[in-house]
Amino acid sequence: MQHEREYDLADLEAFVAVCETGSMTDAARRIGLTESAVSHTIRRMERRLGITLFDRGARPLKMTVLGSQLFQRGQKLLSDATSINHELRTKGRVRHAHLGIGIIETLGTWFAGQLIQELEANAASWTIVSGGNNELWKMFYARELSGLIVLEDDEPRPGAVKRELLKESVVLATPPRLNHLSLHELASSVPFVGAHANSGFGRMTSTYLSRLKIDVTPACSFGSLDGVLMMVAYGFGWALLPSVLLLRATPERHQISIRPLTMPTMSRRISLATREHELGALPDLIEASAKRVMLGQIERTNRDHPDLAGKLLFNVES
Repeated sequence: MQHEREYDLADLEAFVAVCETGSMTDAARRIGLTESAVSHTIRRMERRLGITLFDRGARPLKMTVLGSQLFQRGQKLLSDATSINHELRTKGRVRHAHLGIGIIETLGTWFAGQLIQELEANAASWTIVSGGNNELWKMFYARELSGLIVLEDDEPRPGAVKRELLKESVVLATPPRLNHLSLHELASSVPFVGAHANSGFGRMTSTYLSRLKIDVTPACSFGSLDGVLMMVAYGFGWALLPSVLLLRATPERHQISIRPLTMPTMSRRISLATREHELGALPDLIEASAKRVMLGQIERTNRDHPDLAGKLLFNVES
């Protein structure tokens, strides 16, 4: 089987130019080559294809039957190639066959669902994966995911371009009966519920408490922050939770007491990561859509639950 193509788009452009102008000279002038180069290209195509494309005895040049067939198909091929280039450079015009996006689990299905509603026209099908930072980055580098919305961990990520979407505060969560106790008092007398020590948020929490010289080991730890929230709602103990987790409309959110941390505060950043130059204008659309979804959810939460306004703090760059 012969795998080498008989000509490329540049050859086809020269051939179509000769067909349209009826002259090697005029075709060369149109595409910026010498007449000799155009003539050489046409003869090379004929030799490789094993056919004659032009009746050189006619003036102007006339296409043979097979030359006419190639001309009709060639015009369409060149038009499609030009259209593809235009679409890749035009925001919102590309419709990908399939896209996979990884989203940190604390954002939840409310975020994923609204984001895909915003972006549905940009792919024929979608895969959304929810998980922890390390898991999502592994899938990204395995090329199972095209983009990530993850915690900014300041680790070098070769080949990835990051854009910050949101900066959020971390809050102190307790059962309502314990909302009068300070962080130090809670740590000394009430069980601490924490994220798993190997998770990004678990490490962040441990570093923060160490800065405050609070030496506490979780009485119960979870791989999912949903589990941490649930245990506090059950009255088991206290916890530190990211604000974005509490944007979700769950019963547990209203069964706990939430307080902003006093100085020093604790915050984390959520970023969009994509591969450089791989998705064209789509990262711009994902960034704008993600920020719009986040701002909309924050506004709804503050409007519907004024008791949470001022406790859950966010900074979304417009």
